[in-house]
Amino acid sequence: MSHIHDTCRPERCGNCLSRRNFVKGCAGAMALGAGIGRAEAKDNPSTRPVRVAVVFLSNSKGREMWPYPNFDCEPRERAVLSKLGKGCRPVEFVRVTVKSRNDAGKALALKDSVDGYIVYCMTLSFGLRGVLNKVVQLGKPTIVADEVLGGTAIFLLGYSSAARRKLPVVGVSSRRDEDLVAAARAFAILGEPGVAPEAFVKRCGEIYRGTFPKADKTPCKDDKLVLTDIDQCVKRFRASHTIIVGRGKPGTVYNCLGAKATCCSFDELKGLYDKVDPKAADRWADRWSKQAAKVVEPKPDVIRGAGAMYLATVELMKRHKADTVTMDCLGGFASGKLPSYPCLGFMQLLDDGLQGVCEAQTDDSLSMIMARILTDRPGYVSDPAIDTSRGEVIYAHCVATTKVFGPGGSRNPFEVRSLHNRDPHGVCAQSFMPAGYMTTTFRTRYRSREMVIHQARTTGNVVSDYGCRTKPRARVVGDIEKLMRQWDRYGWHRVTVYGEVKAPLIAFGKALGLKVIEEA
Repeated sequence: MSHIHDTCRPERCGNCLSRRNFVKGCAGAMALGAGIGRAEAKDNPSTRPVRVAVVFLSNSKGREMWPYPNFDCEPRERAVLSKLGKGCRPVEFVRVTVKSRNDAGKALALKDSVDGYIVYCMTLSFGLRGVLNKVVQLGKPTIVADEVLGGTAIFLLGYSSAARRKLPVVGVSSRRDEDLVAAARAFAILGEPGVAPEAFVKRCGEIYRGTFPKADKTPCKDDKLVLTDIDQCVKRFRASHTIIVGRGKPGTVYNCLGAKATCCSFDELKGLYDKVDPKAADRWADRWSKQAAKVVEPKPDVIRGAGAMYLATVELMKRHKADTVTMDCLGGFASGKLPSYPCLGFMQLLDDGLQGVCEAQTDDSLSMIMARILTDRPGYVSDPAIDTSRGEVIYAHCVATTKVFGPGGSRNPFEVRSLHNRDPHGVCAQSFMPAGYMTTTFRTRYRSREMVIHQARTTGNVVSDYGCRTKPRARVVGDIEKLMRQWDRYGWHRVTVYGEVKAPLIAFGKALGLKVIEEA
């Protein structure tokens, strides 16, 4: 899709499509799809016109919003609809815009007058996932499509849930609009008498898979890694201590696979924040500003506030003898209980061999602990997005390490940025992580005692206003379509660590009593 640019250039990276190959691939997919419509109509005079409702889930009002707050959905909707109309001429498309749950009736009312649906997940508004569920439950042939780094959470969770229930859906998640157009041409077969929804799914899936790039055998860069013995990993894991700030009753202690997690209040953190020496906070703000390639949006006083929050967080961790902190940062700041965002401070903790984890997520924190203990490298929590046009995952978030190879490793470039929500009081690091390395991505679910895992080779960083600030991208090892089809069972987040460590992480997980699921 034209809204995203990459730091990786085709002439420099063997993983990228050249313009010639890109055009050739698109033309082939378009010809395949178009041939279906023309051949079916020619060979079957009884075919009738096909009508498809295109339901745009489009609400960009709200602070915590992808692609970004107040994104103008209207031009993008018109562009997508225009491409569908021009590329699928045997099919008539009916546009429906859904901005809230209350608009669901507009989409459902068409069930008897359309042959199928495209549900286009334009923006991150979790309330609209229910609308997606209602549409797919109609049992009509349906494509669920993602505006990559826009409606991604709704797409991944909603599509995978529908696919797991064996509803007649095909998921399309590509930054190349032509891939959606090619897949949508399969609707033409619904003009034939007696075509079952399952036949549409089969045909549409075949066409869509035809747009995927060929298997990539590019070797990874050498990455010398010394791993901790698994027995020692388990011992250190069970000796770890996480504090959860802003969620749960203060003082509550959880046993998480043998590790300890304690709930703390925002008031306790605020008390420490108020005692921070302003000059010490200034020194951290100055240090980060000088280390960064540039400071883009944040003002100096905002960066100083981040310095004070970092020092307060360190004191809180010392008080509780904790090596990991996770915080309801967005909720805390929105409610006025958190005086500054912790994101730059979390970057520093990660770079120094400790852990700061977003959103008061215990499962993410446990995964981060596992990554650090096994590899002596920081994990990176993200909200992943899928781009099948490159066979890649984009791992997006606003908290990131700048030392992916551990505290003793080199620092990759970063910029000081505002958050994805464009809050002028927000500040984080946009980290440009190194390309060419194997990464292992996983997530534990300690209550269900499960761990999911996949691998991907880093290929560059996405530079775009869409989504969160840090966005490394990586070529998936395995079946990217399989990866899309079971996401809802394990939540949106994943944790990525640099290194070829799938086998030892699986061994670590099993030693903790986890069932391990290879998701790609």
